[in-house]
Amino acid sequence: MDIFLEIFGYTGSAFILLSMMMTSVEKLRWFNISGSVISVIYEAVTGAWPVVFLNVGTISINVVQIFRLRQNNCQKE
Repeated sequence: MDIFLEIFGYTGSAFILLSMMMTSVEKLRWFNISGSVISVIYEAVTGAWPVVFLNVGTISINVVQIFRLRQNNCQKE
């Protein structure tokens, strides 16, 4: 069971790292959100509450920025 939990945690980290390679800002934010959600679950299970707080903040910022990007794109059309 522990190995599956570790793989799950590494998967979240991989998504966050992959997000930094995206050329599209919106895609970067979606990959980052995905990785952060996976990380929050892993961190909550392992009791790493300060890091949960950090990733919940990251998710919130990314969601707000996606809404802003979409609003700006709608206004340009």
